[in-house]
Amino acid sequence: MLQASVLLLIVSIWFPGATRIAGTDGSLSFLLALFCALLSIGAYAETARRLHRVEATLATAVLMISAFIIILSLLSMLYADNPLRTMRAVFAQVFGFGIIPAVAAISTRPKGLVAVDRVVMAIVIMSVVTSCLVAIGLGDARFADRAEGYFKHSNQLGIALSAGLPLIAAKMVSSRKHRVLLLGCLVAVLLGLVKSGSKTNFVLGVAGLGAFFGLYSIYLIRRKKSPVKIIVGTVVAPILLQVSLMALQSLNPRAYNLLALQLSGGEAHSVVSRQRLWSISIDLGLSHPFMGVGAGQPVGHIAPHSHNLFIDFFRTLGVPGLALVSIMVLVVLAYLVSAVLCTLLGNDRGSDQAAEVNVMVLGASVSLWNYIVANQMSDSFGPSTAAFFWLPLALLIFYRGMQRSLQTGLERPKLYAGTGSQLFQH
Repeated sequence: MLQASVLLLIVSIWFPGATRIAGTDGSLSFLLALFCALLSIGAYAETARRLHRVEATLATAVLMISAFIIILSLLSMLYADNPLRTMRAVFAQVFGFGIIPAVAAISTRPKGLVAVDRVVMAIVIMSVVTSCLVAIGLGDARFADRAEGYFKHSNQLGIALSAGLPLIAAKMVSSRKHRVLLLGCLVAVLLGLVKSGSKTNFVLGVAGLGAFFGLYSIYLIRRKKSPVKIIVGTVVAPILLQVSLMALQSLNPRAYNLLALQLSGGEAHSVVSRQRLWSISIDLGLSHPFMGVGAGQPVGHIAPHSHNLFIDFFRTLGVPGLALVSIMVLVVLAYLVSAVLCTLLGNDRGSDQAAEVNVMVLGASVSLWNYIVANQMSDSFGPSTAAFFWLPLALLIFYRGMQRSLQTGLERPKLYAGTGSQLFQH
């Protein structure tokens, strides 16, 4: 039941505009996240005992910060102009309580690796399905230069696709049977990203792919494996970049021209408007430094959010909100960098399973990085895309924990009953 609920949740997050309840985007996804959290309660104790010390501490810290953000958001209903919109911030954080415990719970059951692999494949499949729907003209893809898919804005579609690309690439290089099929999936998602017209997320998606394959090449070089793969990757990487730019120029000339203008030092309208939006948002934050204007509140009649994660939290929840989200991002980034370095420098004992887990650590890390960077220009951790932060983080926690076990020669994760029990205590 829990595994099926998680898979259904993954399907629903790709259709936030089509899963509305009472006119609120992503309402069904939010209810499924709550349901996953409730189903995980019975497995909390056992799950906590199976987590490694670092993973237990990270999950505890991140979820505690999320809980404080929820409390601040609910309190802001007392003074916000539109109290109902404060629930947008609450919805985004609730996804964390639904996804991290649920993924951890199914991973500790028999055949946990297979269950988590289904979660990854669900993300891959939905990335491809959405891209195909956009490519054939469904989900508002009929517009010449911007396509939202089933999201509210094209930037949200771009965020979702750019977060999915590294996971598809990781599955492709670690798969033994379906590499050609997964390569086709990679191309399909790149096409969907081109059709979205989101310049920031196109650059981020292509750069993220380059970062993943670069890390994977270093991983192979460190272990003196597959020199042919390294040579092929070195040759294919610039070709892939050139093909992606040609596809953007051919299929979305307006986005290509704007991107070329920005890269040449020109001032595109979207950049100028964002700078003005950031300036207004910072002024609002400075006018309400301790409480902000209220969670989820729009920037006047200009935009629904500030198009920057840190500025938006400063504007809506003041200095306390900015401090909380900054700590959360710094903790996650520190964990991410540590996971990547340990993967590149660690000892995997040469097993095929360890190699696959290591590749998935790299893929989940780049996916998480893409989402964090995208939220500095596009969405601001809104409920329509928040799940694309929590899913890669949950996957990274799982694969990093398994990596620790394999690197130390253990068949199962080492138990830390004392520390792990703190995870869901709060």
